[in-house]
Amino acid sequence: MSNVEVTIDYGRGQDREMAQASAAKSAISDEAKRLGIDGVGTSDASPLEHVRRSMEAAISRGYVPPEIVPSPATILKLATPTHHLKSARSVISAYQAYYTGEAPSDDPLVGTIARYTIANHYEDLRLRLCRLADFMNRTLGARTKVMCCYVSLAEKPLAERAGLGFYGKHGVIVTPGHGSFVVLGEILTDLELEPDARLDHTCGACTRCLEACPVGALATPYFVDRTLCIQAHCGRRTTIPPPVRAAWGNRFYGCTTCQDVCPYNAHLKPTSRRVEHGRVGNQVRLEEVLLISQPEFEERFRQNQIGMRERNTIRRNAIVAAGNSRSETLIDALTICARDGDPMVRQHALWAIWRIRGEAAGPALAKALEVETDPSVVHEINTLLDGIAGVA
Repeated sequence: MSNVEVTIDYGRGQDREMAQASAAKSAISDEAKRLGIDGVGTSDASPLEHVRRSMEAAISRGYVPPEIVPSPATILKLATPTHHLKSARSVISAYQAYYTGEAPSDDPLVGTIARYTIANHYEDLRLRLCRLADFMNRTLGARTKVMCCYVSLAEKPLAERAGLGFYGKHGVIVTPGHGSFVVLGEILTDLELEPDARLDHTCGACTRCLEACPVGALATPYFVDRTLCIQAHCGRRTTIPPPVRAAWGNRFYGCTTCQDVCPYNAHLKPTSRRVEHGRVGNQVRLEEVLLISQPEFEERFRQNQIGMRERNTIRRNAIVAAGNSRSETLIDALTICARDGDPMVRQHALWAIWRIRGEAAGPALAKALEVETDPSVVHEINTLLDGIAGVA
């Protein structure tokens, strides 16, 4: 049988351009699937005008700590894809699912690590997107730029615009197939691709996430109060408010309570993908990280989001979890932390000792007060001593 060559005539002008764009989009989608990317959607590269308004609303409500309020220039960058690639005409949004079904530990001597950072899924998705972008460059002659870092571009609004998911009342994007347990990334390109339709889904009357938040950070649907949110505190060098410490539980890094109770996450099929990049597991022994050295910290959390934070910020997280353990076995390590050169570490360690020993911590607190010079730590000690005196 002889080979028959088939030629498809797309016509001319606009029809030809539309057909070529459709073929390009189909090729990109097929390659994304081949590369193991769980979901892709397309939107145009126009500015996200509502991002500025939403950020201003959050700031005006006091939901953004003053020290991290973004400048107008930063908000403009977040909301403008063409700031990152001037020739961008389309944005390909993508997500990678990370739900593995692993249950967090309830051992008080163990610090739990949130699902999304058990391994570095952001980096894994970024590498897959780089391979997809290379395919686009080689086969379609496209100019591209890969983004996979929520601090550079407003990923969630782009994902919503591309039809990948919808905003839950917890402020997280919910996808139809993998719930909200996904990380996001983008490819900016000069190709003009047909935008995908937005999803017609909502949370309806459900308020489970709002009610489940242990610190009340979701008082306003679709807004997260980052002055309270445990997740927001985990990576920031700051004094954690006492009510938030008390609700912290045994978390070491991250909080997904609002996602854990979401009905869209109730019957997810665990992903079979095992990401090795930056894998740290879903828990740590608190005793092992309270006094962790800088070299040990860098090795233990290498290539993971945790390791990208300041060591003492992460130690502070462990200290708060240690206080909530109510375990005397951690007192020796916490006592050393209470003499640390970092005031933030001392402040939280003294609280943790009080949390474990209660009224019996009075002598140790009084002794610390005799030598303490940092105003924040002095205030912490006096507050704790006043509380003990009030009980007595």
